Amino acid sequence: MFERDTGMVVGMLVGLLLAATTVVAQPTGEQLTGLAEAGESLFRQKCIACHAIGEGDKPTGPDLAGVTERRDRAWLTAFIADPGKMLEAHDPVATELLTKFKNLRMPAQSLSAAELESLLTYLAHPEEAAHHPPPETTLMAAGDAARGARLYTGEQPFANGGAPCLACHGITGFGLAGGANYGPDLTSLFENFGDEGLTDILKNLPFPSMEPIYTARPLADTEQADLRAFFAKANGTPMANDGLLFGEAVSGVLIFFGVVLLFGRERLRGVRRSLVRRSTEKKEVAA
Repeated sequence: MFERDTGMVVGMLVGLLLAATTVVAQPTGEQLTGLAEAGESLFRQKCIACHAIGEGDKPTGPDLAGVTERRDRAWLTAFIADPGKMLEAHDPVATELLTKFKNLRMPAQSLSAAELESLLTYLAHPEEAAHHPPPETTLMAAGDAARGARLYTGEQPFANGGAPCLACHGITGFGLAGGANYGPDLTSLFENFGDEGLTDILKNLPFPSMEPIYTARPLADTEQADLRAFFAKANGTPMANDGLLFGEAVSGVLIFFGVVLLFGRERLRGVRRSLVRRSTEKKEVAA
């Protein structure tokens, strides 16, 4: 009786193991290739600006070669879906990555279960899609730092209506007040991320607080180039912005004299009316 029960239990366990193996079995053949190709397309759309595969870390994110071996699937799924939530939970790996990449947070990715499956398949098997040529990279044109300064302050508005940088960020030595302090100081932005990293940041603006502002109002290519040139010039040193300071000073003086002139004219009119009234009253008394 005991032996029969034991055999039944063993049989059930074997059946469960076979079922589990069937569920988690890795795709092969055409299915694997199809998933990897779909995942490659997603990687190009959502990941390639900040990550590479097999080319080393970028200033904006780690190299993802072998990431499915370094991290388990549950961690990758949770992190891709909502990195901020994992940081709030003090996940040690997420916290380490945030520190390593200078507080540049990865934005949450809204992916369906099928999209996540294809992306993870591609990260695990990039060679399955390696026969596809990589996307052509277009070098950003050299920007105009002076025009970038005007975009930064809002003197020249962004073409798509985004808010000027100065509304939230400051730069040491630039302008009368150096800018607002709602966001981090951008003085060392170029120094921290380098030319390539800054190019990727301006293209994608991967900061949770900036997504609602710029997702529907992205920076134009020329604006990205101009801001990049401006930040490269700032780069930890006081900006040479005598022209801007002069303009601010002149504007202040003109406003001051305008106010004085406005109230002075009103006062002068009042004095003249008073004199005329007194003169009329004297004439009436004499008559």
